Amino acid sequence: MQPFDLAIVGGGMTGLTLLKALAPSIAAGLNVVLIEPAAMPSPTNQGGRSPSFDSRATALAEQTLAVFKALGIESVEQAISPIHEIEVSDAGHIGHLTMQAAQMSLPRFGGVISNESLGDALWQAVSGLKVQWRFEQEVEAILPLPNGHQLSLNSGEKITAQQVVLCDGGRSSLTHNLGIHSQQKDFHAVARIATVKTRDAHQHQAFERFTATGPIALLPFGDYSALVWTLPSDRADLLALDDEDAIDWLNQQLKHRLGGIEKIGEWQQYPLIQRSLTSPCIHNLMAIGNTAATLHPVAGQGFNLAIRGVTRVAALINQHYREQQALPAFEQFQQLSQLMLQDQQQTVSFSHQLIQLFGSNAPLIQLGRNLALSSLDRHPIFSKGLALAGMGLHQPLPLDQIRHQAISS
Repeated sequence: MQPFDLAIVGGGMTGLTLLKALAPSIAAGLNVVLIEPAAMPSPTNQGGRSPSFDSRATALAEQTLAVFKALGIESVEQAISPIHEIEVSDAGHIGHLTMQAAQMSLPRFGGVISNESLGDALWQAVSGLKVQWRFEQEVEAILPLPNGHQLSLNSGEKITAQQVVLCDGGRSSLTHNLGIHSQQKDFHAVARIATVKTRDAHQHQAFERFTATGPIALLPFGDYSALVWTLPSDRADLLALDDEDAIDWLNQQLKHRLGGIEKIGEWQQYPLIQRSLTSPCIHNLMAIGNTAATLHPVAGQGFNLAIRGVTRVAALINQHYREQQALPAFEQFQQLSQLMLQDQQQTVSFSHQLIQLFGSNAPLIQLGRNLALSSLDRHPIFSKGLALAGMGLHQPLPLDQIRHQAISS
């Protein structure tokens, strides 16, 4: 069996970002293997890429963009559509909030990028690292050992690793087989996602419109807008609408923002289920990203939460390996896991509050939320606080350490 210091299970956006963030330790001798069921990325192998790198759009908070900049992945900056203005409104009510980055002395609120473009940028950033690759292979079983884990691959190969980081998006049964329990909440809703063409250019505006059936978001996405339409899973009438009728319904709900939607691209649909592990860190194994927690998309914070976790894990490993040429002890990973769990719980709580606040038809709650939106619109200092929270800037990260390490590698 081939021994490794660290095994990263999952080569999607989270796994590749972690790998890039660990570049200083890898250059110093850390022996790493990455295991990914999809084929190795290449210009001629677009169909076999990781399912993480599909055509969907991902909203990147300003802090996430700062992480990619610190890691030297400049092509992400070139591929994003920046968000300069955000409008939040409540359909059928007067509540309304408009936030402009320039008025808050901010360069932007973040940006939107296609998962495909992000995947290409990440692969270019890590393809030259001295690591072992196991593409087109899956981990079938993980067996705890006194000083690590044994990983059995579907190819028949067995390897060992002192530390395992699971970031496979929760698509496997590995955590369940290890006895790690999870909590699950079914929102009984689906997210319908598509690229849309509007009559007017988006001018880097983003919209979040809360309706009786759920939130609808429009995000700047190149020359188009990315639509995220959340609706109850039992609304068969809405789910069955053809494109023409869907455009009419959406334009009614959005009040023809950006001049109205004129054309809808291919639909993608996903059930909305929140899942979180009760113990994302056990001896010699840690789960991060969607493997540790999946969130409701209302606040757009799932991937940004994952990147905060990646940054913290990489900073801990890099610092310890630089000082002692060894991986951190279990107690250090466990302490870090508790910090990440607090971040996760705060992010989940923020999303839940939005769902409960804007999902209620109770008259007093409707009145309260509209007063709140109007108050925020009139008091920039409060709306800036909301914007900073959405940008991730209320969650401190060891960016200076990551930036120094990434550049020095």
